[in-house]
Amino acid sequence: LSCRTKPNEETFAKIETKRSDVDRRKLRIAIAPMNEESNLTESLIQNSEDDKDVISPVLPPIEGEDLGAGSNVNDSEEAWTRGEKQPSRFRDAPFALLFFAQIIAVMVVAFVYGVPEMEDFSSEDDAGSEVDFTGLMYASLIAGGSSLVLSALSLSVMIKFASSLVKISLIFSAVTSLFIATMALLVGNILGSILGFVSFLLVVCYTCCVWKRIPWAAANLKTGLTAIKINYGVTLVAYLLVVVSFAWSVLWVVATVGVLGKTSDCNDGTCQESSLGSFYLILMLLAFFWTAQVIQNTTHVTVAGTVGEWWFDPSQASSFCSEAVSGSFIRATTYSFGSICLGSLLVAILQALRQIVQQARQDEREGNILLLILQCVLDCLESLLEYFNKWAYVYVGLYGYSYTEAGKNVMNLFKQRGWTTIITDDLVSNTLSLVCLVLAGLSGCIGLIINAAQSSWFVYFGDNAANAAFILSFVIGFTLASTLINVVDSAVNTVIVCFAEAPADFQANHPELSENMRQAWISVHADISI
Repeated sequence: LSCRTKPNEETFAKIETKRSDVDRRKLRIAIAPMNEESNLTESLIQNSEDDKDVISPVLPPIEGEDLGAGSNVNDSEEAWTRGEKQPSRFRDAPFALLFFAQIIAVMVVAFVYGVPEMEDFSSEDDAGSEVDFTGLMYASLIAGGSSLVLSALSLSVMIKFASSLVKISLIFSAVTSLFIATMALLVGNILGSILGFVSFLLVVCYTCCVWKRIPWAAANLKTGLTAIKINYGVTLVAYLLVVVSFAWSVLWVVATVGVLGKTSDCNDGTCQESSLGSFYLILMLLAFFWTAQVIQNTTHVTVAGTVGEWWFDPSQASSFCSEAVSGSFIRATTYSFGSICLGSLLVAILQALRQIVQQARQDEREGNILLLILQCVLDCLESLLEYFNKWAYVYVGLYGYSYTEAGKNVMNLFKQRGWTTIITDDLVSNTLSLVCLVLAGLSGCIGLIINAAQSSWFVYFGDNAANAAFILSFVIGFTLASTLINVVDSAVNTVIVCFAEAPADFQANHPELSENMRQAWISVHADISI
């Protein structure tokens, strides 16, 4: 549709009223100087939701503006489509079936071969004196309960002091590098000292470069924490999966003992593993890493779905155990479980290969440069795949896409938005790691208090009772704190995806938080549109 008239205020007013009809799509208009005889070309934009036709002017670029060869002001809109809720059906189902098959196989091996082997070991140790671990159990329960309370309180603290925590984490990294370099110098380790000071300088340079990004990182962290605090029941899902992970580890150890007992040839106190036994151990190693990845990514997908509901429909995600929490967990363990198994399997294969190469390097007395190179390559591939999974599973949790489709869509979103460098920022992850260490340290101090109040609980350790109490409580605190921190990290990643895709929904449902993120964005990334 063409006309020979100059665009006026009425024309643009009509266009403005149609923004919501085109799925809140931003109408980018480049206006060039025109005279009364200028040609105005208007194109029709089809609304995919209600089939309304909206007239949107596509004007020539500003004179002198270089858009590059083949560029078009509307290219990004045509190349990227906002995600949509997918129909409820099982995706990547064969990988879910394969996962359950390997779980059943490990259980059969554990009960048929592992349990008898474990009974033989226990019968050999029956002659030893019995040790009462009741006190340690009580101490573990107290340390675990205290860690849960500290973790819950830390959410409010992080929300209030998000910006300060990001700054402290950067300063802490620099101070730690300087401390290590100084200690190496004091003990006479010149090489270690040089490397330490180089690391310190690199950390200082990194801190100077990213210091201006702190407001944006703090705004993301605050928004993610707020979503988790409102839907705190999602952390119960994470803690439940930690228990499942522990149970799986015990089952896997029993099964592995059974495999070793049946495939090893032992003579005169020495055991030789057969080639078939080595193959079985590789399969056991793959099963362990695969299941661990599935449990971790199930939490990630559940958190992404919960935060997504809070972002788009707060009425469904506004309580401790909201419908968003239960619905997201059910989808993650049913319709999207195959997608979780597929991405987890790819990472598990690389982890198993890396473990095999690492063991081969340890067996080589003189070392092998090829094994070293291979290990480095596997490390890089594993890091890249885990990075891809982190964002792909956000889209799986939000919309229910298959694994490959979710990864393609979310990466295309960041590419079209120009956010490919923004999502590589680790400021929030570094901050959360520091918080995790602090919470674990506080839990360790609680262990010292328990030892002082009930020294009989750690009498088995003799003079090292205090150290044992601290280490036990520290490990328990670190496990529980890292579970919560992983939930928050998943929430922050989901916030980044949702803000890139649907800032208008955020403004409508959470105006105060939205304004905070918009202001932070403008102060840091004013050259990139949202």
